[in-house]
Amino acid sequence: MLDSGSRGVGNRIGSYSIEKAKEEMERYFILDNLPNKDLAYLVEHTEIYDDYVNAVSWAQEFAELNRRVMMDIVLQCMSKFLSSFTTTDEAIQCHYNYVAREHHFGIDVLVTRKGAIRARKGDLGIIPEYGCEILHR
Repeated sequence: MLDSGSRGVGNRIGSYSIEKAKEEMERYFILDNLPNKDLAYLVEHTEIYDDYVNAVSWAQEFAELNRRVMMDIVLQCMSKFLSSFTTTDEAIQCHYNYVAREHHFGIDVLVTRKGAIRARKGDLGIIPEYGCEILHR
């Protein structure tokens, strides 16, 4: 198991976008009506929203490529130094800070998961707090 994200880029995209969302909410006179300023959001079909979605998509692809490269290197090293080491074709991609387009309750939505994984029937996941047990639904 290895863990690598977008190497801080995703955090910077998020921080920047949160500030832009607050500015947009203030511009539309919505910010003061929110129960908490951190609930500010970007309005869909605006340039800043599209920029956010594109930036997050790029960061997620970058993170996935990082993990693939890292895993290839780890597996090569393990194969070289552990003679009985074998692999399978199946790998669990279990990212836990991401945005994804999904269909829920009859509508297409953009879901943000911060520290959470998707757990639909058939999804594979890893829960490291519980001794790296593999979760298979």
